[in-house]
Amino acid sequence: MHSSNLPSELTSFIGRRRELAEIKRLLTTTRLLTLTGCGGSGKTRLALRAAGEMARNFPDGVWLVGLASIHDPSLVTQAVFGALGLQDVSARWALSALSDHLKGKRALLVLDNCEHLLDSAAVLAGALLTSCPDLRIVATSRRALGMAGETRLEVPPLSLPDSDAAPRPAQVAGSDAVALLVERAAASRSAFAVTAANAAGVLELCHRLDGLPLALELAAVRLASLTVDQLLAGLDRELATMELRGGDPRLRTMEATLDWSYKLLDEREQRLWARMSVFVGGCTAEAAVAVCSEPESTTADIIGGLASLVESSIIRLDDSCTPERYSMLEPIRIYGEAKLVELGEDTTARDRHCAWVAAFAARVMRFGEDESAGFVLILRERDNVWSAMQFCRRQPGRESTAVDVVATLANYWLARGPLAEARRYLESLLPATTSEPLLRVRCLTICAIFAAALADEVSAEAYALEAMQIAQDLGNREFTAWAAGSLLFARFAAGRGDEVDALSSLMIETGRSLGVPAMVAVGIHHTCSIWLANGRFDPALALLQEGLEICAQAKDVYVRGMLLNNLAEARRRRSELQQAEALAREGIAYKSALDDRRGVASLIETLAWVAADRRQDVRAAELLGCSEGLRESLGVPLLAPYASRHDECLTSSRGRLGQTAFEASFVKGLNLTVAESVSFALGQAQDKPSPAAPRDRDPLTRRETEIAQLIAQGLTNREIATRLFLSARTVDTHVTNMLNKLGLNSRTQLARWVG
Repeated sequence: MHSSNLPSELTSFIGRRRELAEIKRLLTTTRLLTLTGCGGSGKTRLALRAAGEMARNFPDGVWLVGLASIHDPSLVTQAVFGALGLQDVSARWALSALSDHLKGKRALLVLDNCEHLLDSAAVLAGALLTSCPDLRIVATSRRALGMAGETRLEVPPLSLPDSDAAPRPAQVAGSDAVALLVERAAASRSAFAVTAANAAGVLELCHRLDGLPLALELAAVRLASLTVDQLLAGLDRELATMELRGGDPRLRTMEATLDWSYKLLDEREQRLWARMSVFVGGCTAEAAVAVCSEPESTTADIIGGLASLVESSIIRLDDSCTPERYSMLEPIRIYGEAKLVELGEDTTARDRHCAWVAAFAARVMRFGEDESAGFVLILRERDNVWSAMQFCRRQPGRESTAVDVVATLANYWLARGPLAEARRYLESLLPATTSEPLLRVRCLTICAIFAAALADEVSAEAYALEAMQIAQDLGNREFTAWAAGSLLFARFAAGRGDEVDALSSLMIETGRSLGVPAMVAVGIHHTCSIWLANGRFDPALALLQEGLEICAQAKDVYVRGMLLNNLAEARRRRSELQQAEALAREGIAYKSALDDRRGVASLIETLAWVAADRRQDVRAAELLGCSEGLRESLGVPLLAPYASRHDECLTSSRGRLGQTAFEASFVKGLNLTVAESVSFALGQAQDKPSPAAPRDRDPLTRRETEIAQLIAQGLTNREIATRLFLSARTVDTHVTNMLNKLGLNSRTQLARWVG
């Protein structure tokens, strides 16, 4: 794990000494601390500063989980996966997998902006705190989560000086609220300071703004062109119109501040603020132009408008990334959403946003483009992608756009996830596709691929067969061929090879005749995967070479990595071990560039088989451990077609090394990180990596302890495998390792040891 993902502070942190001390004190006695307060009160900034100052107390990391951009409760857990740099490509319940990962780790999670997801955030926090005794959580929310064990700390406004008939400048400037206002104002008007002439006005302005940090920051920007008295006059007018509104007075102040900032803009800037609110998680200038332009406006108009909003502190510019990104604080974005509705442009703007997301996905994931760069861009825009998908699901008639986006990003979901969520989303669209046959075929085809990847072969075959039948009835050759490919994959995942030649010929020949190289390459991969599982490695060689040539011409990475794995196995089966090792390592380099950890695990498994064939049994055992560790981190089992070759490698290496030596090497590999596993597999580390620190103080690893506890409950190995989403062979290996490690002879003795 990295030490943290906390963002660097772009501006100075002012005040809050008492609150920081209280947070540190409370976290020594409570495991769930919720910072509450109205929007703009500085909850997030305070939580991040406290987390940063306490980082040394959490050796397994301090992690910010931003929930402001999440509106689907089912994606809350995925936000934590993303913050921790984990992937979810399994059928396993995501929260269970997350609990397993954090179990035994001393870490701090900052769940930021929970107010619109209180139930989901409470479920997440409760599950993690129950199963992870060393975990601490700090949440920020306008309301408490309302769960047992929660400690609530109200975040007050910044400190204000006492009202005085004749306030002295030094007295006024000594408060936190005034210090923030003055420092931010001086950033755009260097001569600004508290003087005898303006001290009373500054004091009144800070009181009017209730010491709210966001309101003070917005006011400070205007002091570059307005006097304090002019600002007060404008704020007075806004507050006067809100006197009859209910709720927290500070919320009224915040809304008045935003109203006042909005009215200081010209009409075009106001519309741009409203339209920019459809972007969740920020956007590039290119995206803003595509979504926010008007018929009569130019690119320069939009860029100029963005610059003006940045100067007004409505929009933030992050120039640390390429290309630079524009974003809004959540209270400002929510205000913009409300204005978008008032303008009557909500549906239109969101339709344009969806169209931009669909075009963006098609551009960066086009077969032949740089997929590794495309994956980085998709990750950066993931909040916008999910926002567009959710809008399409809510609005009738947008199913086609939704299916296009999910299908275009299929390789991304398969590599990085969240795969189960993407599958559930697609399946939710199926009822709306009955009147559009071609749309239904595409939806069914991707559903079949996702189901097969999640080891649900029964559903995968049903989806694929229905897709093929509809496409054949329509006489659509391309859609029929893609459906045939999904059926090939489903049968491969199930360990079946029936009708392989007919299906593969249909896919490959159709791709050739229609000039669709991606179809040919994918068809070759599915075909050769089944041929190799059935021992037909000689005929696979020529076909795989053709597939690699297609990928090389198209500069494809994702499919190329899979084809290299197949080719490495074909060479291994012909005893061409040096070539096999080089091919597998090349595949690892490609899959690692995509951060496709399941693909990396599969290729490392192939390297283990090569090492065993060379009688390099220590290395084979370590590589088997690396592969198993990667699969465990993803919650995915070894697919059935690879089981016999895995068992053969494991048995031969263990037989030659002996159980004790094999287990020691296997555990070394098991405990390596993803980066360490890749480095070791590529030969960039010593053949015998140093043992990683034990996962805990128990003589057993975390996974072994979990299995031992289930054995003590009377579960069989197969039942344990089902419960933990592992293969039965993996559980067998763990049980054998535990018995040898503990010097025991039976499962009964192991159950007693647990007791």
